[in-house]
Amino acid sequence: MSFAAYQPGAGRKPPVDVIIREPFVSELAACAALVVSRAGGDVDVRRERLAQDLAKDDYYMLVAVVGTEIVGFAQVMHFVAQLDAPADIAPDGYYLIALIVAPDWRRRGIGDDLTHARIAWVEERADEVFYFANAGNGAILDLHERLGFAEVSRQFTFPGVTFTGGEGVLLKRVL
Repeated sequence: MSFAAYQPGAGRKPPVDVIIREPFVSELAACAALVVSRAGGDVDVRRERLAQDLAKDDYYMLVAVVGTEIVGFAQVMHFVAQLDAPADIAPDGYYLIALIVAPDWRRRGIGDDLTHARIAWVEERADEVFYFANAGNGAILDLHERLGFAEVSRQFTFPGVTFTGGEGVLLKRVL
């Protein structure tokens, strides 16, 4: 998995008129392409997984749209650990996942907009929200710190997640 080069203090680009909303099924291929551009894999396989997630009550998806172009994608999932989970399993709760903004649209506040909208959705359902990221992804860690998240642990596991080239950081924000 790759993430944006970290450039603290780099200037913001001019803001754009962006619409944050839930995706239409017809837009899932564009969402899948964004995910694959960062995480790798097959677009068709990812699109099918997103279609399955869209149908789940414990997942929430958003897109950022400029004109007719999908320029950002983000999700929320509700996680409940299995009974036989390891002792260091991440806590049960709502997790912000999969924040992706297309490279040409970064540094315009779109990631902030997607994150604020997801937090507002979780706020209607819980009194805290979690996020985890690779410790090497300074840009995303700074974004979440700015939005009130605090580090909980670097010693945790989450099903299906590995932190290639670094350790994971688990963050929480009280709502």
